[in-house]
Amino acid sequence: MKKLFVIFLVLWAVIAFSQTVVFEDDFESGTGQWTLEGTWALSTEQSYSPTHSLTEDPDWNGGAQGGSGGYLPNQNISATLTSPLDLSTFLDAEIAYWAKVDIEVGFDYMYLEASTDGTSWVTLMSYDEEDVEWYLETIPFGGFVGNPSVLIRFRFVSDGAYETDGMYIDDFTVTGYTEDNAAPLIVHVGPEFYEGTAEDYEFEAEIIDISGVASADVVYTIDGGDEITLPYTSNVGDTYYFTIPFPDYGDQIDYKIVAVDSSPNSNSGESEIFSYIAGTHLIYDNGQVDYYIAFSTGTGAAVKMTNPVGQDLQLYFALIRNYTDINNPNSDMLVHVWDDNNGVPGNDLITPFIVTPEATLENTSPMTRVDLRPYAAQLTDIQGDFYIGFTVPAGTVNCTETSPGSFIHSYTFNGSLWATDAADFHFRSVIELTTSVPPGTVEGVVTNIDSGDPIEEALVTIGIYSGTTNSSGEYSIEVDPGAYTITCEKEGYETYTQGDVVVVSYEVITIDIQLQHMYNPPQDLTYQVTGSNVILQWNEPEEPTGLTAYKIYRDGEEIGTTTTMLYIDQSPPTGTHIYYVTAIYFDIYESIPSNEVEVYVVSAGDNLIPTITKLEGNFPNPFNPAVAGAGRSPGTTISFSLKDPSRVTLEVFNIKGKKIRDLIDADMNAAYHTITWDGRDNSGKNVASGVYFYKMKAGGRYTSTKKMILMK
Repeated sequence: MKKLFVIFLVLWAVIAFSQTVVFEDDFESGTGQWTLEGTWALSTEQSYSPTHSLTEDPDWNGGAQGGSGGYLPNQNISATLTSPLDLSTFLDAEIAYWAKVDIEVGFDYMYLEASTDGTSWVTLMSYDEEDVEWYLETIPFGGFVGNPSVLIRFRFVSDGAYETDGMYIDDFTVTGYTEDNAAPLIVHVGPEFYEGTAEDYEFEAEIIDISGVASADVVYTIDGGDEITLPYTSNVGDTYYFTIPFPDYGDQIDYKIVAVDSSPNSNSGESEIFSYIAGTHLIYDNGQVDYYIAFSTGTGAAVKMTNPVGQDLQLYFALIRNYTDINNPNSDMLVHVWDDNNGVPGNDLITPFIVTPEATLENTSPMTRVDLRPYAAQLTDIQGDFYIGFTVPAGTVNCTETSPGSFIHSYTFNGSLWATDAADFHFRSVIELTTSVPPGTVEGVVTNIDSGDPIEEALVTIGIYSGTTNSSGEYSIEVDPGAYTITCEKEGYETYTQGDVVVVSYEVITIDIQLQHMYNPPQDLTYQVTGSNVILQWNEPEEPTGLTAYKIYRDGEEIGTTTTMLYIDQSPPTGTHIYYVTAIYFDIYESIPSNEVEVYVVSAGDNLIPTITKLEGNFPNPFNPAVAGAGRSPGTTISFSLKDPSRVTLEVFNIKGKKIRDLIDADMNAAYHTITWDGRDNSGKNVASGVYFYKMKAGGRYTSTKKMILMK
């Protein structure tokens, strides 16, 4: 029984997760499964098993067999599957083969590519290594499952000089699987040589998965800082669009794309890391490496950078593409930024400094990044053409070139003179360009709107430009052309604002400004209803210089004036009223209103029944039980209304929730009621200063709690 169960598990595993060899070729039966271009053929000189392999250079044997001693120069030739593969029934796939690689590093390349239409090809792998012996290469291929027609090819590209053995391929297989264990295929061509933009960096990627894509994000850092993650902005089919906001000129952005599929396994994949430097890039080469050139002690190289007419230029980065191999190491270079001297490098704009080339045996021809941001003071507002490059203090420095060149911007230094070079050196710069346009002028006088007197040291702001008024209230500010909002500020005055101020080059705009003195209103208006009277109290305004009186308003109409901070509105009409108070300065100028209070009043003689049951609040709040107000006892008065006869309890609690005083526990009529708490507990002792709560219950259904503050 146990044996049968084990057999069942094995069979279940095979059924649940089966694999199928879709294609295989050990190259022992010829090349009939491949369509070959150029020198692609079988080789018997190199193989993994047993005797044959596929290569782009079958004649190599150190020059034997009539060979040239290496693959041919200037090649772009392919070996392509003759019949497309049907991967429509699989959820995952894998390519595997044995490889032996001997390709010139940094100049020649072998690519493994795939396509669903024979026109658009996706690079799966690239090779440019020397002297690598046989090893097994395994490549995920899940991004192409679900397609009934998939082509695979090897494509070889070589330059015009220095040839090696090439690449050999043996025991090539493609395997399909019925379970999706493959991460999404992410196809993205990133920026070359750190080339960025002076705007938000917008790019797209093809993200392909048989199970669909659940999420896609760009994860990036700025100058090596913390990771920032942003989701894709939109997509059309398998094409996903991303945006990295512009950081600052000269910042290096390193980013990758991370995607998760919609399969039960939530397979996650990410792209390689791509990099760019934010800003405008000045480029005078096509990036194609034909040769390298060596500069010895005392010599040097430069590339002229053209400053566009009518632009202000600031330099942030220089990029110098170096080269190295095992026989050609680099020494340190002395980096310069020169001005123009009649068409050749002239004086140094900064003190030259030592930089170590970034070229290594693993990355033989990268751009060496030269951060010039520490020299911002010297490299701002560069006028005319300038040059970036290096001289060699000792040893040898190698750099790449395109030869012959087409830009005629490259120069060599022989130790005493500069001369134009026929090649294009791969030196670039990262800059900020701003349009240089003559400014206009905004001027005027700032005065007090009440007295007409000039106001000194008022701050006038126009966009990013600002200035202050002199003793005569005058200002004059130069402003770049454009549409602006102008503001004027002075302590003690209301802020002045005017929009749609249009500035034109060379023109003078006169804008006279009148400021209103900021007459502060009364503070913290409160009320108490006593009988049919409303007692209003408030605090003095901030900075009350010139204060002469107060005006009291009920429902927007003035009802009285006073010179104190107390006013009693005697027997106002029954109903709800809105009160506020203003301050009068110099017997003329009136402030803005204080805060408003809403008061419900029942006039003497009225016998009105409330329409609602409600706990209204307490007055004053905060309160000091030792101080008596006008017309009231020491303490605070709590008001409430009952629309029906009810059993009422009104209790006071401290901040810990402990009941300290019973104010009411009785049957009461429908009416408006008040009760005063004198700040004592049930034992008659004075309680401490602090926050207290009073809670009312009425009729078994109504409950309300409010807060009050006792201050001694």
